[in-house]
Amino acid sequence: MKIKSFFGIFLLLTVFSALSCTNHQAESKGINDSSLARIIVRKELIVGVDPTVPPLSFYSNGKLVGYEVDIAQAIADKLGIQLRIEAVSTSDRISELENRAIDYIASGFINNKANAERFSLSTPYLRDALIVVVYQNFTGEIPFQQFSDLRNRRIGMLSDQEIVEIATHSPLYINNGRRNPYLYSRLEKLLNALDTEQLDAIVMNLLTFYSKITIEKKRYRAIGDPLISTAYSYAFRKEDKELTETVNMFLADMARDGTLKKISEKWFGIDVSIVGKY
Repeated sequence: MKIKSFFGIFLLLTVFSALSCTNHQAESKGINDSSLARIIVRKELIVGVDPTVPPLSFYSNGKLVGYEVDIAQAIADKLGIQLRIEAVSTSDRISELENRAIDYIASGFINNKANAERFSLSTPYLRDALIVVVYQNFTGEIPFQQFSDLRNRRIGMLSDQEIVEIATHSPLYINNGRRNPYLYSRLEKLLNALDTEQLDAIVMNLLTFYSKITIEKKRYRAIGDPLISTAYSYAFRKEDKELTETVNMFLADMARDGTLKKISEKWFGIDVSIVGKY
């Protein structure tokens, strides 16, 4: 969608809203919402991504790349503006959004009731899960087939409070008397520990697992049931409804024209997008 046609849509939406609402309704319905106009005037969309979650977003040769970066670029292109990607951590991403340092949060923001109450969430665009992964040796053997085989074994995971809480209160740990998990600050270190047999199993995201076995041909195997399943949305400030709705419109467009499928296959080896499918 070119910028001229987009401005036409923007103008029609604004006129329609003005005609259909009273002044009293305007405030409650967000007619005074300047979130979309603000980034158009600025001529730049600023998106916060976590740089430690490949293939969603990560550094490659000093540059942030990945699925989320390509999606954000497609959105910026539809708006006819520049894209700026900012690296944010799970600990500071909310403050960065609330302080207006970024326009929205990408990279694994969970769509749940608590987040929906605090933020304006986009259409869910990906499904993910936490799974338990082991290494298959070169003879094809999988030394651990089920959670009970991992009793008192070395299990690693990222040092993310939410991941640790989920894993240690899941069937992987409950009533099995295992030692405390081995925690890693970065995914690369966690995966290397599994590859070099410093760990017997790891807890990781399903989407990252897909990428590793399809794109990188890693000899990983998932065992047992997922510890938890979830959906991801983009998180906007609660008042930024117009920007949220515009991104939703663009996601739907990209689902129809195959853009999401193309980007998904580039980074995951398969089409994992859920926009327009459920």
